Amino acid sequence: MRDGKIQFERARPIDPDARLVLAWRNDPATLAQFFHQTPKEWDDFRREFRDEYFRHAHLPPLFAVMNGERVAFLRFLPYGGRRAACDVSINVAPDRRGQGIGAALLRAVQDVLRSSGIDEIVAEIRPGNVASRRAFESAGFSFWDETQKSLVDLDDPIDIVRYRRSLREPSMGDRVFIIAEAGSNWRCGSPARDMSMAKTLIDVAAEAGADAVKFQTYRAETVYVPNAGDSEYLAEAGIRESITDIFRDLSMPYEMIPELAAHAAKQGIEFMSTPFSVADFDAIDPFVARHKIASYEICHLRLLQLAGRSGKPLILSTGASDEADIAWAMETFLAAGGRELTLLQCTAKYPAPVDAMNLRAIGRLARRFGVPVGLSDHSRHPTWAPLAAVALGATVIEKHYTLDNRLPGPDHSFALTPGELAELVRAVRAAEMMLGSGEKHVLQVEGELRDFAQRAIQATRDIRAGETLAEGVNIDILRPGNRARGLHPRRIGEIEGSRAARDIALGDGIREGDWIP
Repeated sequence: MRDGKIQFERARPIDPDARLVLAWRNDPATLAQFFHQTPKEWDDFRREFRDEYFRHAHLPPLFAVMNGERVAFLRFLPYGGRRAACDVSINVAPDRRGQGIGAALLRAVQDVLRSSGIDEIVAEIRPGNVASRRAFESAGFSFWDETQKSLVDLDDPIDIVRYRRSLREPSMGDRVFIIAEAGSNWRCGSPARDMSMAKTLIDVAAEAGADAVKFQTYRAETVYVPNAGDSEYLAEAGIRESITDIFRDLSMPYEMIPELAAHAAKQGIEFMSTPFSVADFDAIDPFVARHKIASYEICHLRLLQLAGRSGKPLILSTGASDEADIAWAMETFLAAGGRELTLLQCTAKYPAPVDAMNLRAIGRLARRFGVPVGLSDHSRHPTWAPLAAVALGATVIEKHYTLDNRLPGPDHSFALTPGELAELVRAVRAAEMMLGSGEKHVLQVEGELRDFAQRAIQATRDIRAGETLAEGVNIDILRPGNRARGLHPRRIGEIEGSRAARDIALGDGIREGDWIP
């Protein structure tokens, strides 16, 4: 893309604007990518431009302007019956195509739309329009689907590809979704103290900046067989009761769920709870926006089916499972009507050793199953695994927390303290910002030093008009500092041996038109 800051100006329902847009639209190369591939006639287009293009006052059409020149035209239409969603179409001036302008202005216009109350942008293009697909992907749009579109003036539906970009405040899918896992750490010994502890845990998660707080909802009789015996890992932690007795003691009464959900809403944090049976699922479903199924429940046929039928997103942990287990669970969920699924890489050990985290599985699972993948982290350190996971593409981080590691119970010892939970959230948010867009371009923060320090062709002494330009004599490849920056050093061959077209001061750059061959 040629150097220049992108600005936007409103198009006007006047003939000069209409004629410019029509000329760009009827360009043969542009026309080949349009849904309507027949050139427009002036009289018809003039009426359409005046009567249709300006119908929606909150979405006026815009010209993109660079260096005082109009380089593209953007039109917006409300989409999907929502005033806050719009469809965008872009028409780049024929002489400016192939310069990366499309992607750049699609990025720039997002702030303009956001300030107008738009929270989602949709783009519909022909499947063969590779340039537009690249532009939208480069601008942060995500592939949505391939479908067909019927147009009133075309006999047959046409194939289209849809992309979309959310402008909403970050939430799951837009940034890393952090789940503060309270688990069973609410249990204190009496109903009043249990409720107080659970609400305090919600307060701590909200104050730390987590996106969701999650509990666990189960009944001993619907988890293990009655004579399951003792757990070795719990015995190592000094807990020697039978697993059935432990689960019975830590079972959250269903009556707590509505009050905890209401308290979470009041604190501005999403409420979640993991069910372990059909009855558990029925108890929590009215109070959650998404479901979570624990690692050992990955083969719970009924839970997967219920999650699919609920129509809500599902987060599925994958500890102690293999890819065949995951494939079956995913197929079961989808066959029941499920649509939105996120997998969590998980090591089912409490705490999980650093060398057993297997974080590279995050990328493997994402490629194999084509869904977002996050991390359910049972390691002790507050940030090591989450930061590595975010760098590897994790979209969800789940981690246990407590008020005090010395409290009695199976999950307190390896859980984060309130301060560590806040540290985790800060670290993940910083890591997200560091990841950037992935597109390599000159960042705004680099602009000043780029102009000051990147080498260019500069005058090494005062040069008089007509003087021969020669590297090492009166020009060289140097950093310009505060002087006018010259051309890229790749142009040195064109300049060498030519004559100066004007007087050039010491330090100034050799610019376009400064030499005569």
